[in-house]
Amino acid sequence: MTDQQPPASPGAAPRKRRGLESMGDMVRSMLVVVAIVLVIFVVQIRNDPPSAVRRVPVAASLQQARVQAPYDVAGPVGLPRTWRATSVRFAKAGPVVTWHIGYVTPREDYAALEQSNGPEHKVVIQTVAGSHEVGRIDIGGATWHKMAGGSPEPRALVLYGSAATTIVAGRASWAELRTLATALRPVLTLD
Repeated sequence: MTDQQPPASPGAAPRKRRGLESMGDMVRSMLVVVAIVLVIFVVQIRNDPPSAVRRVPVAASLQQARVQAPYDVAGPVGLPRTWRATSVRFAKAGPVVTWHIGYVTPREDYAALEQSNGPEHKVVIQTVAGSHEVGRIDIGGATWHKMAGGSPEPRALVLYGSAATTIVAGRASWAELRTLATALRPVLTLD
C-alpha cells in the first residue's frame, strides 16, 4: 500500500506535508522572531529613564552632626550647583562623631568630605589606607597634607585639627578636591 494523498482540486496549490518546509521558510520565520525581539528591545530602551545621579538632602544629617559633634562641623559654602550631593551620613560611636558628604563633581568624578574627632590615623586609614604624603598646600591659611595612592580613595587633602580631622578625598582631580576644601566653613546650614 502506498501513501497517497487525495487528488488536489483544480486550481488549488499542492499541500506541503508537515516537516518538509524549505530552508527559506525557516529563515523567514526566524527573521520574524528576531524583528519582534528587536522591537521589544527598542521600546524597552526608550522607556527606561536615563541613569541620572540622584541628589540627596543634607540638612537633617548636618543638623544631627552639629548638635552631637564636639567640634565645629564643616560644610561647603557657595559650592556651585554642578556639585551634586549623592551621599550623606552622620554617625556617633561613643564620643566619636563622624560626618560625611559625597559629591559627583562637575567633571563627573567623586569627591567627599569626611570629618571626625576619632583618632587621626584611624580616620585617615578609613579613607586613604596605604597612601603616602606627596606634598602640602595652603588653603585659607591652613596647611593641608596631600595624600596619594590610597584606598578606597586614591587621593586626599587632609587637615589635622585639634578638635577634628577633616579630609577631602576621592577620584576627583587635585583641582576639584582643592575647590571642595576651599569651600569648607563651619556652617549652620548648607546651600
